[in-house]
Amino acid sequence: MLRELWATGRSDFKGEHFQMEDCRVSPIPKADMKVICAGQSEAGMAFTAKYADYNFCFGKGVNTPTAFAPTVERLVKATAEAGREVSSVALFMIIAAETDEEARERWEWYKEGVDEEAIAWLGEQGAADKTSKSDTNVRQMADPTSAVNINMGTLVGSYETVARMLDEVATVEGTSGVMLTFDDFVKGVEDFGQHIQPLMKSRAHVNEQLEPAV
Repeated sequence: MLRELWATGRSDFKGEHFQMEDCRVSPIPKADMKVICAGQSEAGMAFTAKYADYNFCFGKGVNTPTAFAPTVERLVKATAEAGREVSSVALFMIIAAETDEEARERWEWYKEGVDEEAIAWLGEQGAADKTSKSDTNVRQMADPTSAVNINMGTLVGSYETVARMLDEVATVEGTSGVMLTFDDFVKGVEDFGQHIQPLMKSRAHVNEQLEPAV
């Protein structure tokens, strides 16, 4: 339905769950619109492979940049079965500083200040779902291992260390990008642009284009 609206500006879609009559969108998008899902379960992967262009997935662990590879492999398999190409975009939190020690100290400080009551509630909500398997987003978010930041993949270290780990992320076949968040978002974005991205070998071609002409 959405693709029909984007292409023609009008839809009379009649589906099992939604019925449209002279539904319109204006103006029609000029850019190629992309559909992005965030399915982790088998059902979610199958849906993504059939209808989407990209799939968000959680990174996993702390300083284990390629641990999410099995999730991507499941999507690669699903897209092969669907006869389409859909790539993954991995979510990571960046906690970076000038030294590994400084970054690690901040991470430990965050963990010490965790809201135990909120974490317990999150676990209860995850446990209340008796039908989902262990591969769903809610199961990962509620895992007590690193629930302080809902168990998203976390890269902690100096600018050089984080750049190296992001280069490792880029080696996972089927991954087309990353979605980053930061413990201090504004400063984190600035530090990423100024101190981390210039050190990334996987972004060397972009860095060259950004270099000022002499």
